Amino acid sequence: MKSRSQNIAVGVFVLAALAVLVFGVYFLKETVPGRATDRYVAGFEQVSTLQEGDPVKVNGVKLGRVLSIALEGNRVKVDFEIERGVRLPKDSEVRIQNIGLMGERQLGIRMGASSEAVPPGGRFEGRLDAGIAEAMGAAGEAIAEADRLAKTLRRVVDSTVGRPEFAERVNALLGSTEELTRRLDALARDVDPQIREGVRNFNGLSRDVNGFVQRQKPQVERILADGGEVMARSRVIAERGERAARDLEEILAKLNAGKGTAGALLNDSLLHRDLASALRSADSLFRSMQRKGLDVNVDLF
Repeated sequence: MKSRSQNIAVGVFVLAALAVLVFGVYFLKETVPGRATDRYVAGFEQVSTLQEGDPVKVNGVKLGRVLSIALEGNRVKVDFEIERGVRLPKDSEVRIQNIGLMGERQLGIRMGASSEAVPPGGRFEGRLDAGIAEAMGAAGEAIAEADRLAKTLRRVVDSTVGRPEFAERVNALLGSTEELTRRLDALARDVDPQIREGVRNFNGLSRDVNGFVQRQKPQVERILADGGEVMARSRVIAERGERAARDLEEILAKLNAGKGTAGALLNDSLLHRDLASALRSADSLFRSMQRKGLDVNVDLF
């Protein structure tokens, strides 16, 4: 009897331990037995310190967890689940958010306003919000860059100011600068009177030129007036020349057309031949007279 009661006690203890174990597993996994969920996928360029089991919150309400994280080409694929019945619009934003000082992360979903929802198993394009981990990484890079810059400056200083001959060169340069300054001052003192005299001469020349212009102004005005009159006379002469040219063109046209006495003479070929014959006869008579003289016979009745 005692052995039986002991077995029952052991069995109860074992069942209780199993129940505590199961409850502890679900508690640590933050899951509720028998709760229905839908799985989704999100793609990221990087996920920083996001881990499996991190919470998934929709508009700040915890409704799921991260199931797995894996590389997918040059991107990161994150599988997560949320309670069934939660509708995720297509324009919802999925982000990896910082929630702790030690770099803890969560998957945050901000629901959009689209009337079309992403079906279970659908994919979102997510992005990473900068957190403490990224800030520390950037700070580390900045510190490393500052260290490299400090080393570079140290090398530059050591190769310039730190060298013994640098002070000598600087002193020589300062001495040359002082000497140049003294020479420039002396040059300025020598040139200043000449510049002043040149300015006075220039002012006098300006006054002389102005007086000359004022004296010659009436003559220039008369020349301009005469030029205007000459231009008017030139226009009259040009108009007369144009009229004479037109008259000459009319005369030539009439001559070519045979109009008038001159035109008839120019265009009558028979008259031209008769005149040419008469001229030849007269020329022959004159030549004969030159050789034999003039013999005149007069008969009186």
